[in-house]
Amino acid sequence: MGGSAGRLVLGWQVPYAADSVQSYREHADVITHISPCWYSMDANGDIKSEEEGDTVRFARSSGTVLVPLIANEKFSPEVAHEILRTADTRRRAAGNIASLVVERAFDGINMDFEGAFLKGDRERYALLIAELARLLKPHGKHLSVDVVAQTAPPAPGDTGWAQAYDYPGLAPLVDHLIIMGYDYSPAGGPPGPVAPLWWLEKVLDYALTCVPKEKIVMGLPFYGRHWTIEKGVASQGRGVDPKKAKEVLARPGLQPAWDERAACPVIRYYDGDAEHVIYYEDLESLRLKLRLVKGRGIDGIAFWRLGSEDPAMWEVVRGEFLV
Repeated sequence: MGGSAGRLVLGWQVPYAADSVQSYREHADVITHISPCWYSMDANGDIKSEEEGDTVRFARSSGTVLVPLIANEKFSPEVAHEILRTADTRRRAAGNIASLVVERAFDGINMDFEGAFLKGDRERYALLIAELARLLKPHGKHLSVDVVAQTAPPAPGDTGWAQAYDYPGLAPLVDHLIIMGYDYSPAGGPPGPVAPLWWLEKVLDYALTCVPKEKIVMGLPFYGRHWTIEKGVASQGRGVDPKKAKEVLARPGLQPAWDERAACPVIRYYDGDAEHVIYYEDLESLRLKLRLVKGRGIDGIAFWRLGSEDPAMWEVVRGEFLV
């Protein structure tokens, strides 16, 4: 297994991209935990699978901890509500997930229920996690929960995605709380950095007030976003990885700027009347994020997603996080 003693490096692997599978194989000496995004749960609590055997075999031969991800189908709040609605529906869902983990001899599960949860489902989600923990712990299985980044407790009446997660309530139930430290500037919002450093500082500062540091895993992005602005209106942000950013930078005379506050590069250029704005991650932005995480005493990081990185980023992980 890769990494160094006490350090956790998780990679999310997606089934729809060959480069994601390849990235895991090439960097398994650094990746300690692999989380293939194979499973979703429908409103009846039944599990849909995109599992493929090659990753299972490779994880077992390489010694990587195998903790597949399961999400509520299409991140639908209504699906989540049906799963969470009653003690019986929660018990059925938890039982199906636990059976999957035990029968497939996985090392654990990564819970990724998301969406603007309906009223009362924040509390019910914690009850589902408690039931799942009760079933998994006797088997020695690992349980992690992905949570949207918060910088303070959600306000009463908050209906956003972050309000679904009760950090203090979830923390005692899980092995790790994986904070998704990205999407500060969402695809539908105005152009901006995906994971500005000043914001990650606030996210970690809040998390450390209510979650033991040994349970915190900081999720970091390999991706950025590309917006097109025409007549003052910004398009939906399109995902962009460092490789695509380098292709853009091949344009004659084009150079990236450095956003000092966000601590990441940004590209701005015009194509006719359309302005293009690209915020992305590079080796230096990753280095600064890793120094922040390590400086806060956090021993776990996770990356969305494998295959979208500059391969040189793994050397930064080695030099900044695993030493």
